[in-house]
Amino acid sequence: MALVPRVVARNWRLKLASFALTVVLLAIVRSESGGQGNLFTVAVQAQVGDLDWTLVGEPDPPTVQVRFRGPTDDLIRLAREGTSLRVPLDSVSGADTLVQLRRDWVVVPAESRLVVEDIVPAAVRVALEKTVTRVVPVRVTTAGELPSGVALAAPIGLNPQTVSVRGSAERVRGFSAVLLESIDLSGIGSSGTYSVDVDTTGLGGLSLSPAAVNLAFRVEPTFQRELVGVPVVAGTALDGASVSDSVTIEPASILVRIEGARTVVTRTRGEEVQAVVPFEAMAGMEPGQERRVPIRLRGLPSLVRGFAEVDSVIVRRSSGLRGTGAATALP
Repeated sequence: MALVPRVVARNWRLKLASFALTVVLLAIVRSESGGQGNLFTVAVQAQVGDLDWTLVGEPDPPTVQVRFRGPTDDLIRLAREGTSLRVPLDSVSGADTLVQLRRDWVVVPAESRLVVEDIVPAAVRVALEKTVTRVVPVRVTTAGELPSGVALAAPIGLNPQTVSVRGSAERVRGFSAVLLESIDLSGIGSSGTYSVDVDTTGLGGLSLSPAAVNLAFRVEPTFQRELVGVPVVAGTALDGASVSDSVTIEPASILVRIEGARTVVTRTRGEEVQAVVPFEAMAGMEPGQERRVPIRLRGLPSLVRGFAEVDSVIVRRSSGLRGTGAATALP
């Protein structure tokens, strides 16, 4: 006796939902002999064909009541799959347009025997705005790193470097640049050109031309080189103040190893590379005081990485140091 309740109780929510759907379909679908047809709520979709105008928001109202007549199986299919009413706006006369709806705008499958009898309300209001076009630069976004053993021999090429953004003036004004879909550098093992789509996140309602751009990668085997005797110098303040004549730095020069594509590494001018002690790291030093401070490499090309043999040096202030007290320290 306990078996029947368990069978009934198993998946009872799914069974109840299926039963409810059946009841609903039977309630809304009646045979042609009913004489009244069947009402369905149908979404209104405005399709703007006039390129000088852009749709602003949804039509008002966004849905209408459509009365259909036809065979029961077609009505059941319509109740299950739904449909829409597509308003073609091929010629726009103004920003606020009242459109009289036509029955042939209701989307009905070609094989369907359904007939549209009535639409309520008979018109919808559509708000539009003049379309504007703005040319904005494209920004490349990358993820990961190039495979081991290769490096970029030139900046990533971008063609074209700009795209046209077209849409309502309010939307278009908010864009100063568009991003590309992120490209994974770990998959770039050799030189070549790759087509990358524009990232359309948040760009709904806008059209982009082109929708993709080409990225050109020129890669070469990784090459290393040592720069001997790179000078260590004292940095200057934002206002140009310098303390280089009043401090001594130990060591005065260091070894720097640089790495990158062979072309850019061999062209690097070693005499332009320096190890710099940040000015703010020396602020507040008293006469005779010494301090271990970090260094930064300066003068390396953008595609070259540098590795100093030390990451810090000793700075000693002489008794005649001027301009490094609290009054001249960087904020």
